[in-house]
Amino acid sequence: MNGRATAMAAGFSIGAGAWLILARLGVPQVFGVDTLEGALPLALVSASLALTRIRSALVWAVTAFALFFVLVAYTGVVRAPALRLIRADPLPTSADAIVVLSGGMTDDGMLPQQAIDRLLHGLGLVKVGTATTLLVTHESRVIDGRRVSTAGDQVKLARLAGVTDLVSTGLVKSTRQEALAVSRIAKARGWRNLVLVTSPFHSRRACATFERVGLDVSCAPSQSRDIAVRRLRDPQDRVAAFGMLIYETAGTLRYRQLGWL
Repeated sequence: MNGRATAMAAGFSIGAGAWLILARLGVPQVFGVDTLEGALPLALVSASLALTRIRSALVWAVTAFALFFVLVAYTGVVRAPALRLIRADPLPTSADAIVVLSGGMTDDGMLPQQAIDRLLHGLGLVKVGTATTLLVTHESRVIDGRRVSTAGDQVKLARLAGVTDLVSTGLVKSTRQEALAVSRIAKARGWRNLVLVTSPFHSRRACATFERVGLDVSCAPSQSRDIAVRRLRDPQDRVAAFGMLIYETAGTLRYRQLGWL
């Protein structure tokens, strides 16, 4: 293999490695890019740049990414800022409704782990009498020419828990849309006091977004079954928490820019 081909191969590997590190840290998700979508483009760009004078900069860049990854995974640097994202309010003895925010959807229309955590927490609050009505938001998209929705899975799980007073906002695509949809329903039904359930790291931004549209909410973050939120001792948990931290930080800045917070 000649020198040019060797340089391109090295650049390709560096680009792919850099992307995998960034993807593991959750950086692509901030920009709405799928974890694997950018791997090949970045690898090809890096292969081309390896033929230029900045090829040594590529090595230093991926080394810096790797060192930062190690810092996040194997130290407690992410713990304090991540925990500041969590808002847990004292809950009223009686509320008008429990509001559970959607948390993604599989291609089969099933709720993923995060969404199940939220729904289970909301169902539990209904069962202990905090409110009798459960208000859920749901997601929907067209897959292989057929519309798929989380509504069926939400209804099925609610029935298994014995909760029959289930209300849906209909299709929503963002926390802002969820807040507006819930606001319309609350005004129509005369609701004044709501308990808002969402994932721990999403709780502060979500509750502030709902309050911005005039709703009185008590924030009740759900349990987390995929990340040990309170401890963050495991490297995988720390990396996952970092991804949520930068996602929520970016979301908060964007919402403030748009006047939604």
